[in-house]
Amino acid sequence: MWIKLAGTACLLSWVALAVGIGLKVDTGAMLVLATLAAVTTEGTIWLAALLLGVSAYQARRRLWEKLRLRMR
Repeated sequence: MWIKLAGTACLLSWVALAVGIGLKVDTGAMLVLATLAAVTTEGTIWLAALLLGVSAYQARRRLWEKLRLRMR
């Protein structure tokens, strides 16, 4: 349930950022919207890792390492 709630908050923050971009809001509002989207995304990832266990975080880390190695 907590992951769904965090995911919904994350999705809504990205939608708000997209709407802000579409409406061409001022720089201060854009900074707030972008920060909110970044923080909710990071929070969702950490919450999921906490609730699903550290192994989920470690798997994500290994995936990123593989992707970085392929890009070189």
